[in-house]
Amino acid sequence: MKIVYSERFLEHETGEGYPESPQRLVAILKYIKENKLPVSFDKPEDVKEKDLYVIHDEAYIERLKFLSDTQQGGGDNPFSMNTFKIAKLAAGAALKAARNSKEDFSFALVRPPGHHAGKDFFGGFCYLNNIAFAVASLLESELKRAMIVDIDQHHGNGTQDIFYEDNRVFYLSFHQDPGTCFPWNSGFEKENNGHIKNVVVQPETTDAEYLKIFEENFSKYVAEFKPQLIGVSVGFDTFYKDHSCGNAIDIRDSATYNKIGSMIRKQAEELEARTFAVLEGGYCLDTLGQNFWSFCSAFL
Repeated sequence: MKIVYSERFLEHETGEGYPESPQRLVAILKYIKENKLPVSFDKPEDVKEKDLYVIHDEAYIERLKFLSDTQQGGGDNPFSMNTFKIAKLAAGAALKAARNSKEDFSFALVRPPGHHAGKDFFGGFCYLNNIAFAVASLLESELKRAMIVDIDQHHGNGTQDIFYEDNRVFYLSFHQDPGTCFPWNSGFEKENNGHIKNVVVQPETTDAEYLKIFEENFSKYVAEFKPQLIGVSVGFDTFYKDHSCGNAIDIRDSATYNKIGSMIRKQAEELEARTFAVLEGGYCLDTLGQNFWSFCSAFL
């Protein structure tokens, strides 16, 4: 299994006490090293600014560059001098992982995350939509149908925005009721259409209940849509010890992530579909490595 990573991802500066910190990746890398896990590392693919226009408006890209150059912004999305460059590198890592999936499952270990970045907006720690960029790029060149499965605590409002009118992509998101958490105004079932499926998971849902909800929906829609590629937006902020962003879906057993991954792998193999994943949320440093490997080990 290949992990696409660059040490430059640690350079995105967010400030002391900020949950989306370089220590997230450090914790995962430490777990990999200490447990001598069977992975190899790969470098991100080079991305030009014009390549990003496949999902983002040109004016939006110029705005990101300006905010980064002038170090403006705050709240969930601080900007430092290299924020845009590092975000672009993260998008390139997602694309490399998607390309690697021709041979085997690949994971883009990146920051900043991406699924809250839409065509012309940023938010929720995200600037460029990494997984959307990877999927859209391959649809331009070698694929006809792709599915994005999002298991982050929060709805990927940016991913939905980008693909809402693009029926080449099936977006299937499992997330906490957006009436109770970020992004507040997106991710409701009333927004669903033929290729957008928001599955709202209520607070206090148990591991067994979550897995049942996941299996019923994923098996149904992947069988109907028959994607050639399955990209997974993986967030570990659903874990019960992860309270940095107000989670209420309390997955108690790390093995639950392995079971989710196993379902994805099984269906992908039956369809002969490629699979890759991109890191989104997950802020509890003590459990990130274990949860990361629980998910990834399903694809060995």
